[in-house]
Amino acid sequence: MDKKRLLLIQPNYRSVYSYAGSETATPIYPPLGLAYLAAVARQQNFPVKIIEANALNLSYEQIKQEILNFNPDYIAFTASSSMMNEIDKLVDLCPKNTTTILGGIHASSATEEVLTKHKIDLVVRGEGEETIIEILSGKPYEQIDGISYTKNVKIIHNKDSKFIEDLDSLPFPARDLLPMNKYFSFEAKRYPLDWIVTGRGCPYRCTFCADFITSGRKLRTRSAENIVAEIQHLVDTYGTQEIDFQDDNFTLYADRVREFCELMIKKGLNKKIIWKIANGVRCDKLSLPMLKHMKKAGCYMLSLGIESGNQEILDKMRKAEKLEDVKNAARWCRIAEIETRGLFIFGNLGENEKTMQDTIDFAKSIPLDTATFHIMIPMPGTELYDVVKKEGKFLDVGWEKYTAYSDGAFIHKEVTPELMSRMQKRAYKEFYLRPSFMVRRLKRIKTLKDIKQTLKGGMEILK
Repeated sequence: MDKKRLLLIQPNYRSVYSYAGSETATPIYPPLGLAYLAAVARQQNFPVKIIEANALNLSYEQIKQEILNFNPDYIAFTASSSMMNEIDKLVDLCPKNTTTILGGIHASSATEEVLTKHKIDLVVRGEGEETIIEILSGKPYEQIDGISYTKNVKIIHNKDSKFIEDLDSLPFPARDLLPMNKYFSFEAKRYPLDWIVTGRGCPYRCTFCADFITSGRKLRTRSAENIVAEIQHLVDTYGTQEIDFQDDNFTLYADRVREFCELMIKKGLNKKIIWKIANGVRCDKLSLPMLKHMKKAGCYMLSLGIESGNQEILDKMRKAEKLEDVKNAARWCRIAEIETRGLFIFGNLGENEKTMQDTIDFAKSIPLDTATFHIMIPMPGTELYDVVKKEGKFLDVGWEKYTAYSDGAFIHKEVTPELMSRMQKRAYKEFYLRPSFMVRRLKRIKTLKDIKQTLKGGMEILK
């Protein structure tokens, strides 16, 4: 009996999810989630292919031809809420005899909406690696945990699947199925550049965060040995010179960080690559000794998940962190000579113009190298979404506006799209047009590439 054929499609998000309204400034990341699915499917000898419509900037006609050439039995997509209109267009390209599958946070949090409005045959909720193998193996839907589907005009939700406890048991993502030379970030210092995920899940309960929907409330981590083995593989296979860790909680367990740094130094990988953490790490989990060790192991930049410069707002969003923690983290990073980027959000519960100005003032008061100020988006499945639904108003802007780079999609008490957008513009101008900031930035310029990067980044941010 022929093995079922799996086609995985990464939608083209350039025009929807664009940084500061610019496609050229928008990083192009490899779809590691799809690459993990491809790796486990291939491990079980199922024919698998990834169509990377985003990195290759494929047209619909090109995507359709790729689908026909591979002749899949199953076509699976991953998508954020903002990409659901794009998913509809891609599903229309699929042959009628294929089964369409959607995974990801939106599929897991808005399952009924996906199955009733978006022509999707099957939703995979939570993690997909074990579930996709059961689907490909022909196991009856009734016996597969973690899926939802329509049967006799009725939507069926099977019980949740269990999370994968041993992440080391997973094969490395199937990067050989991806156009690795097409991925970039305008802030990267070296190429080839790659991305790694070292853990899944988060024990914290921030009101705005939807990541727990697919990865759970418990942090499951890969071992230091497994992470370093993947880095060694990337260096040996692709000549990788820079790594971007996509974790929210990389520094949560100090012992694992120490073991990782020691292994990087022992194997000499700290001499071959540099690395950063672009997602927002928790400031209360950093210490000066940890940061110095990370610097020695090759770390050059951390994004700090600060969110707000007003303690009352931090408490309302259940951040479980103090502004003093943030001040210490930024100061210690400066001492350890690790660059910092502060991540802030306008539109948290209880916000008004004063609290947003507090955030701007706080951002300017601590030694950050860069900062981003996003507009809050109430994602389905979050506590914030439920509060807005009960007390506020969702605006009819379409899913494509559910990104941090839009003008806003809701009203709640004093928070409006107009206020968030106005304060965002004010924040960028006040933060980046300070003489002290510009002098410090100019002192860091050492090469022509630094000049181009600084000019390009500044022009995009201040648009």
